[in-house]
Order: sequence, then C-alpha cells, then structure tokens
Amino acid sequence: MGVCLSLCGHAEDGQPISREYQLKTAYLFHFAELAEWPEATAVTICLQGNNPIRTYLPVLNGQHIDNKAVRVKLGVPIAVEECQILFFSDLNALSATVLAQAQKYHVLLVSDADDFAQKGGMIQFTLRDNKLKLVVNLNSVKSAGLKLSSKLLRMAEILE
Repeated sequence: MGVCLSLCGHAEDGQPISREYQLKTAYLFHFAELAEWPEATAVTICLQGNNPIRTYLPVLNGQHIDNKAVRVKLGVPIAVEECQILFFSDLNALSATVLAQAQKYHVLLVSDADDFAQKGGMIQFTLRDNKLKLVVNLNSVKSAGLKLSSKLLRMAEILE
C-alpha cells in the first residue's frame, strides 16, 4: 500500500496526475508480489516502448518484495532476459521471438494493448465501464514456468 500512497501524492513536471497509470503502476508492483519466479533474486520491471506509465514506474525503484529489490528499466533496447516483468506499450512488438524468450527466461508479459492476452501476452489491462480490469492468459503464464497467486487470478478474467 505504500506504493499507492507514494503514487497518489505527486506528478512529475507539473503534469496532471493520471489515476489510470498510477493504478497500473501499483498493479505491476502487486503482480511482482503475487507471482512466483524460479530463481529470481531481484524483481526487474521493464518498459518496452513509450507508454504514459513511464512517468510513474520510477517510484517502484528501491522498493522491496520478500527481501528482493525492485528495479525499473526504461531504457531502449530492453533485453527480455533482464526482466521479471516486461510491460509492452505496442502490440506489434510482441513477436514469436519475444514470446519464446519470455518462456525461456520466465518473464511476465503485461500490456494495456487491445488483444494482448489473446495474442499470447500474459496479463492485459483493459478498461470496462470506466474500471480497470485484468485479463490473464493462463496458458502463456504456465508456459513461462510462472505461478500467479489465486488472489490475483480471482481478480481477473481468465483465458485458457
């Protein structure tokens, strides 16, 4: 909850605070809490592309989850194997190669792009009735050797 409180308190460069992207950032942190990675010693959250969430992700740097430091990588290019969570802003960047690397390196793929989960992504943010909802592609999650807690799965629409 400290992450949400930190996010709710500021905007960078005088920009109006975007509640949607604050929530997505808080969700990414909670995904890191509610997912299990084999052999992870840190949690690195990476951003592919130029999404408005970029403004809010740096607040996660230096947080800790179960004694694992949280790091945020915003630079380009991003090496899939350096990430535990990779947020996509562009569905076109989700290639068969990226999907194969995500499976090999146990990377949780997340996006707010339409049809992301249907195209093999793992967690998709979607807005329905002005509410942020989650769609989880459980087959993709399992193929990457990841486990999501039942708490997270109860909040989501599940694709199998």
